[in-house]
Amino acid sequence: METITTKTLELEFNLTNGDRYTLSLPDYLADLTQEQIETAAAIIVAKKLFVPDGVNLDSLFGFQYVDKIVRKTEV
Repeated sequence: METITTKTLELEFNLTNGDRYTLSLPDYLADLTQEQIETAAAIIVAKKLFVPDGVNLDSLFGFQYVDKIVRKTEV
């Protein structure tokens, strides 16, 4: 049996058109604080680092840590 563990930080942004956009960052650092995440998100928005489908990010809506363990068995 093979076990695969992944860690992803998902940042959900409000777009200027009213929609939302999720940016997934793999292998986040375990000791990230909310302040560090919010500061990084503000920089991403201010510098327009991501413009999905030509629409600017407006603000950080929220974030979540996604920790996943997969145990794969071949028969």
